[in-house]
Amino acid sequence: MKLLFVARRFPPDVVSGTETVFARLREEARAAGHDVHLVAGFRRERAYLPADATAVDLRGKGASAWAAMAFAAAKAARRFRPDVVLSNSIEVRVPGVPTVTIVHDLNFGGAGAGLGAFAKRQFYLLQGRGLARIVAVSEVTRQALLGAGVPAGKVVAIPNGVDLARFVPAPRPADGKVRLVQVSRILPGKGQHCALDALGRMRPDQRRNVRLAIVGTVADAVYAEQLRVQAWNLPVDLHFDVPDVVPHYQSADIALFPTRMPEGFGYAAVEAMACGLPVVGFADPAVAEATGGLAELVPRDDVPALRDALLRLIADPAERARRGAAGRAFVERYRWAETWRRYEDCLRSSKDEARFSS
Repeated sequence: MKLLFVARRFPPDVVSGTETVFARLREEARAAGHDVHLVAGFRRERAYLPADATAVDLRGKGASAWAAMAFAAAKAARRFRPDVVLSNSIEVRVPGVPTVTIVHDLNFGGAGAGLGAFAKRQFYLLQGRGLARIVAVSEVTRQALLGAGVPAGKVVAIPNGVDLARFVPAPRPADGKVRLVQVSRILPGKGQHCALDALGRMRPDQRRNVRLAIVGTVADAVYAEQLRVQAWNLPVDLHFDVPDVVPHYQSADIALFPTRMPEGFGYAAVEAMACGLPVVGFADPAVAEATGGLAELVPRDDVPALRDALLRLIADPAERARRGAAGRAFVERYRWAETWRRYEDCLRSSKDEARFSS
């Protein structure tokens, strides 16, 4: 098939789970022998995007970024003449070409409440009517789309894949310390301040041999500086905008995922499990689904409960090992070969339906 991939953000210009997943789907499509062209926006530098991509300069653009992407995608489609479009941006629909779009969540980068979020949900509903398919990355996200009014026949749930050859367990440092790690974009909705608060609420003797690493791409520079202040005088390392998160997982003993926003999948929690780590975080339906109920999830924003869950695992290395092994076994289901097979079926059926209806 000729496949046009469209995304407003693409790594390493912007790095988060959603961009990582889309980039890997492009790799899988090319490896499977499909003719693939990418249209991607950039916020930093053109050089961050693949050389053969149609690059769209989104620097300084706000809402007009949507129009710029739609125009570039339509222009590329006239030249490339794809069979199907796979979009990581629901606002981009290419006229005359069956378009499949991925919806990772409906949190819109925050708590998902208020007039702005309502307007965006209405926009999703309007756009969904013209799409061939919407891929939801979890059953929780699929149900949210149905609740927003998107027709059931248009929505299919396909869980994200994880690189299980790269995210693997590794020997931990044998220095007597228990290392905690949180890997997430640096923004308030991901709750890094809650992880720091939980550590700060431990007695000095309880955290004597504990060290926390906060790792992620800075999405909110003001919040990042607030974390620096909050981490002062605590056993904390801040690793912002790192090129590779795998070593940070592999050197840790426990992963934190105290998200405060409705998640679509909980990608970092699954990556941590692939590295053999037990996961502790705040309750979230999509995270519970993605981790198979193996993560220990306490009520959202209950920092004392988060602290207590961490202390139990810190004191019990055998339980950490048991949970880590169970988590690694569970995430074997997220192999990329199976994920791409399901995407390929979805794209092919969208192409065939468009052909038969024309």
